[in-house]
Amino acid sequence: MVDGRELDTRKRYTPQQLAAAGAIALEFRHQVNNPLAALLAEAQMLALEPLAPEHRAAAERMVELCRRTVTLLRELDAATRAAAEG
Repeated sequence: MVDGRELDTRKRYTPQQLAAAGAIALEFRHQVNNPLAALLAEAQMLALEPLAPEHRAAAERMVELCRRTVTLLRELDAATRAAAEG
């Protein structure tokens, strides 16, 4: 299903511009994903350590923020792939 915003975007930009934006989005996702995975793993390992309550809370916030960013990257990937197919 195509919503109004997607139709507006397709009218404003050429297929070449949309393809270039998609390529940039995929490269961005790729370049951010690996360091993000490492940060998430480190934060998860830190959260397993015996920590003071404020440090545990900070480690848990880091894990949550990494997970939220992973979700955003997956959404970006899905939107980019849908636009390329559409």
